[in-house]
Amino acid sequence: MRSMTVEMSPEIDDTLTMIACARGISKGEAMRRAFLLLKVAFEEKQKCDGSSLGFVRRMPDNTLKAVGVVTGI
Repeated sequence: MRSMTVEMSPEIDDTLTMIACARGISKGEAMRRAFLLLKVAFEEKQKCDGSSLGFVRRMPDNTLKAVGVVTGI
């Protein structure tokens, strides 16, 4: 596996640490998962202009509710 050095602000590092601890994973694994999300957004952007990445929650009645959108990726 390749490695790299990443510089980040203290706020981003703190958030990464919090996410990793909450999920019970390493900070490296949290970053790998974040890059996978970026890859999905990038690949979809290549297919059509103006796409965004959305987050949904499955509701008790099995419908999906939008809970967040990321644009400009």
